[in-house]
Amino acid sequence: MTTRALPWTPPTGRSPQLQPAGKAWDAVRVPRFIGKQALGLLGEPTGAVIENPFDGVLYWLIAPGAAADWDMSLLPSIQVWGATAYIEVPPVGFETGPGVRWRVPLRYDRYLTDPAALLAALRTATREALGPRKEAGR
Repeated sequence: MTTRALPWTPPTGRSPQLQPAGKAWDAVRVPRFIGKQALGLLGEPTGAVIENPFDGVLYWLIAPGAAADWDMSLLPSIQVWGATAYIEVPPVGFETGPGVRWRVPLRYDRYLTDPAALLAALRTATREALGPRKEAGR
């Protein structure tokens, strides 16, 4: 079986590393109480998800710039981190333990999440967690 290489290099060894967003992926930072709900809504189609229990957040990896047109006023407490951000990325295989880990394991055949599916799940999870929000005027 042949596996394609990732367009970026996840950490090796035993410690997470800060890695730049905005190159091979952007990171969508979601509070855990909303993220757990969104993860359930996405199900199997989700890409890799990083959990940082110290900050109480989940990070989805999406294609760089894929969230540029998202209306963030409907997603309070959710942030998209791109070219000016670094996130702590766990080594491949770190799925348990007290530190930063893969909530959904990194897979070389699917590490990015479809941004449209993620946006829909985040909107639903946010609405269920925080109540409905008014559309921002355009």
